[in-house]
Amino acid sequence: MLLSVAAPPGLAQPWRLVVDGAPASWTPPRAVPPDSHDVAAALALAHLQQEGYLLARADSVRRTAEGPVLYATPGPRATVATVTLDSVVTLDVERLRFALETRPGRPFERATLERDVASLLIAFERAGRPLTRVRPTLSFDLAAQPQVHVRFLVDEGPVLTLERLELSGARRTSARFAARLADLTPGAPLDAFDPVAIRRALEEAGIFEEVGEPSLAAGDSGGVVVLVPVREAEPGTFDLVLGYLPPSGPGRSGSFVGNGLLELRNLFGTGRLVRLRLVRNPGLVTSVEVRAADPFVLGLPLRAEGRFEGYGQDSTFSRQRYRVEGGYRVAPGLEVLAAASREVVAPGPRGARLVNGRPLVAASNAVFGGVGLRFRRVDALLNPRRGLDVEALLEQGFRRRTLPDPDSGDVFEPVSVRQQRFIAAARAYVPTLRRQVLVVGGDAAVLLGGRSAGDENEASFDEGDLFRIGGALSLRGYDENAFLGNLTGRALVEYRYQLDPTSFAFVFTDVGYVRRPAIPGFEAFEGVLPGYGFGLQYRTPLGLVTVTYALNPDIGVGQGKVHVGLSFGL
Repeated sequence: MLLSVAAPPGLAQPWRLVVDGAPASWTPPRAVPPDSHDVAAALALAHLQQEGYLLARADSVRRTAEGPVLYATPGPRATVATVTLDSVVTLDVERLRFALETRPGRPFERATLERDVASLLIAFERAGRPLTRVRPTLSFDLAAQPQVHVRFLVDEGPVLTLERLELSGARRTSARFAARLADLTPGAPLDAFDPVAIRRALEEAGIFEEVGEPSLAAGDSGGVVVLVPVREAEPGTFDLVLGYLPPSGPGRSGSFVGNGLLELRNLFGTGRLVRLRLVRNPGLVTSVEVRAADPFVLGLPLRAEGRFEGYGQDSTFSRQRYRVEGGYRVAPGLEVLAAASREVVAPGPRGARLVNGRPLVAASNAVFGGVGLRFRRVDALLNPRRGLDVEALLEQGFRRRTLPDPDSGDVFEPVSVRQQRFIAAARAYVPTLRRQVLVVGGDAAVLLGGRSAGDENEASFDEGDLFRIGGALSLRGYDENAFLGNLTGRALVEYRYQLDPTSFAFVFTDVGYVRRPAIPGFEAFEGVLPGYGFGLQYRTPLGLVTVTYALNPDIGVGQGKVHVGLSFGL
């Protein structure tokens, strides 16, 4: 190995070190004058000993035209003989020893020893003992093959009380609310500190654009404070999505569709949410959704939500749905759901028209109850690179229909039909190449129901019961709500190129599936519906803009569905 010492201005040429006849570069901690043989030898031997050459020795010095040269013999490299940890009570000694880089039989290095001390301190800090001290002691066996006995003396220190969580950079968000999100209890012993879990829990709340690395600091009362640097997202957004559907045939004109969403997602700094959505589709189809949610009812890990959904389709029918939902957080990112809803369907003049002795849409009342799961672990809200988002709900209910007598017009006694619904959605984000992400997922909605007792001719469903699919938010490449079925689904694949933390360009393929039995006004239908296209989500000074162009095999390239969305921060 050759040691080259850079000389400062005014000094002679730098030292060179030759070890066992092999030159190698090395920069000493300070400059050494060319006549300071002892200093150069001490620095070189100290470096070799740090690398485990405990018996290294300096042999001679020779002056050359290029500068002084120090010759040294390293001797055999020392190995680690034993590793012990003393006075460890809180954590498992064997687990700690397994995580160390310093192990019996490996070459001894001071740098490795220093990394092990740092990792031990982190382990005890995360166990709630940030005042732990670790002091390594060494004993040497300088035989023909040198060995080192390593001993870590541990002083665990006390378990400290968590005084508070402090959000650096937050103006609106309550620190107590953030502590609940992170499963931290002020006033209780901090028996575990996991900065990764804390950061992920705050990111998944959807109220911060950026969450930094949590750290510990001394509190005013002898406890500790968890410090988290954050950058808050806008407290609310207004989203507007407009679409243009080209003419569907000769002599027809194109049409515009659109929907607006107003969302306040961090009311009073406590994560409460209020949402209002209005949708206007072709065919005089209008829907409205009002939703309010509290993520921590009475300070418990219990989310409560109330929702109203109204849907009207020209003069065919109208539907109102009232729904309450509760979610209990059982683990980070995992929530158990329970839901109950009531639905009222009222036929319009067209829907009350009889077809084969039965109205297109029957007046009905339904009550549903169900349970489900929601799991969400993604690394970013607007532009995830990795993670999983899954939600599934299974409901059981009874629907009471009021049917008229086709001859007299009198109303029969209401009939009850048992129905089951299953609704699920999933997305997986998988990083591929640099700044590229593969998104795979699917949506499914299934409605099952038996026939009314004593009436084999009674249809199981009508138009007011079934699911609709198609459009920018479901099956891209087709008209809004173009398909109706008791079983609808979509598989999707997107490939994204990330432009910045919130922006990306993408290409996509959707494959939909619809199945519908024969119902009044509709024949039976079953089909696979592919769609494909491309798009862009981009942050602008006005807000977040999303543009998609979607096609299906039955239309030409110039007849694609165009949707433009704009999200304004409030």
